[in-house]
This record gives sequence, C-alpha cells and structure tokens, in this order.
Amino acid sequence: MKLIACALAALGLIASSARADDQVEVKQGKNDVRIEKKHTTSRTKHRTKVVSKARSRPGGGTVSKTETTEEHQGPGTGDSKTKVTETKERDAQGDVVRQEKKVQH
Repeated sequence: MKLIACALAALGLIASSARADDQVEVKQGKNDVRIEKKHTTSRTKHRTKVVSKARSRPGGGTVSKTETTEEHQGPGTGDSKTKVTETKERDAQGDVVRQEKKVQH
C-alpha cells in the first residue's frame, strides 16, 4: 500500500518539470504522501500540492485517492485554482474495479 502512495506521488513530481529555483517539500507517512512545490518568477507565483492516500479494502485490494491542487497568481491575469481528485479502487488481483476523476475550477 505504501508502494502505491509513493508511486502516485513520484508520478506527480515527474509530471511537473523541476527547476533549480523550485521549492519542493515531501512528507511521507505510513499510508500517505504529501508533496508541495512552489515556483516564483518575477511577478508570478505557481503552487502545486499533491496529497495521496491509500488504504486496504476489507475483502482485499486497495483504494487510493490523490488530490492535486494547482494555483497560479499573477498581475493582469485572473488568478486560477484547479483541484483534481482521482480515486481508484483495485481488487485483490490488482485489477481496477472503479475509477473516478473530479475536476474543480
């Protein structure tokens, strides 16, 4: 279960390119991983936060939930905030039973 949470968190980091002036903070627990990344250009701020949790199901298998929040703040443009929540349920054999993805703007 810890492997699933770490894999999802690593995927979040790989998906966004790392720069030398980025601030990346990673916190790992037994069944969860939190990653926070901040990047600032001259006047624009970008912030990405990934929270991934995994738990086992009573009949076997796992449920993993990943929340990704992206914020962009800059002058002259409307500040934007996007939250993506993805939930995957797997059975004991590792097959995906249910997959759900929600996007909020």
